[in-house]
Amino acid sequence: MNFAILLLALVLGDLPYAHLDRARGPIVGVPGDLLYVATFDDFLDEWDLYDGQLVSATIEDGRLRLSISSARTAGWSVARHHFVEFDISVAARAIAGPIDNAFGIVFAMRQDLDPAAGPNYYAFLISSDGYYALERIVDGTREVLSTWIPSASIYQGLGAQNTIRVIAQASELKFFVNGAQVTLCIPNEPEAPSTFAIGECIGGRMVDGFQAPEPVQGQLGLIAQTTQTGGGVVVDFDNITVFSPSVAGGEDAKL
Repeated sequence: MNFAILLLALVLGDLPYAHLDRARGPIVGVPGDLLYVATFDDFLDEWDLYDGQLVSATIEDGRLRLSISSARTAGWSVARHHFVEFDISVAARAIAGPIDNAFGIVFAMRQDLDPAAGPNYYAFLISSDGYYALERIVDGTREVLSTWIPSASIYQGLGAQNTIRVIAQASELKFFVNGAQVTLCIPNEPEAPSTFAIGECIGGRMVDGFQAPEPVQGQLGLIAQTTQTGGGVVVDFDNITVFSPSVAGGEDAKL
């Protein structure tokens, strides 16, 4: 089902729209329910928007645009709603900057735990030169859970559009790019770095998903990052859908 038909069905009431309490608690639903949609044509007050010199999050032509002008910098925009289990997809397209960029989905964002210590979140990232990675930020400190791994499923180059998807059921996380599930390189030792070289996970194992230490919960959003190559990275995001994960592990949502 294409996105326009999905939205029409939602408006006409043919799809179950999960209980949404904007003032209290997380958005929840039964397996397969549509929880949330964002096309960035309206309801813009639900997203963090700002226009800074180094990082900005703006709406351009019905898309959320993240622009990063300095090296080794991350910028994000999150919706104000909270989720405890979810199946989120977004269409993402880098339109400027070096191709060794990083952009994707940020989830379990918790900025209220200790504001002085920094944010807490996970980020599933892809790059315009065909790699993906999983990171976790704890009190502002970055931890690479699965290092950059090449994937033929990623459409490369500036202007290429990729569909990025993350499924979270309790503490079990799965990741997809353009419909293909990607595997992660998880170290055998908890404190060891994730290392992938010559097609192998060094000192670890390739797994289908990541087991978080506890159920993930918090805000969902979008993220873009620059590397040591430099700034000038601009990424457009559109057509976000969030479902409640299906009983069968989330491979197929209700639509």
